[in-house]
Amino acid sequence: MLKSLVTITIFLMIVCAQDGLSDNTIFDGKKTVRVYNGMNDGILVYLHCRSRDNDLGQHVLAVGEYQEWSFTDNLFGTTLFWCTMDAGNVHASFEVYNAQTEEMNCSTQCNRILNNYGGYFFIQYYRYWEKRLSWHIPKTPSF
Repeated sequence: MLKSLVTITIFLMIVCAQDGLSDNTIFDGKKTVRVYNGMNDGILVYLHCRSRDNDLGQHVLAVGEYQEWSFTDNLFGTTLFWCTMDAGNVHASFEVYNAQTEEMNCSTQCNRILNNYGGYFFIQYYRYWEKRLSWHIPKTPSF
């Protein structure tokens, strides 16, 4: 009896985990992270984001462009994406999405913007931008 119960439980966990990867409904818990290049002076952002399981590759973002990806948090609530960024004179590595901290900040759309002064994360529930990363990329002098 116990063996049957364990087998059924494992089967249901697998079905639930696979169902979390589907795109069938708006209620499936899907998150979308979007990282904008908000630099001035035409500064390109070289952005390379990944998780333990997914390498999203390097993207070159011109001003106003963004990189976006969608996923469902894993069963244990430990989903983590981080990025490395090169722009102007700055090289930075940072967490762009951590399920444990973002649960209260974004329900479906997690927007980030990288500008000359740092990285800002949009707090969806309170509708404001929170500065989480700091750097300074000086304006290009005009001659």
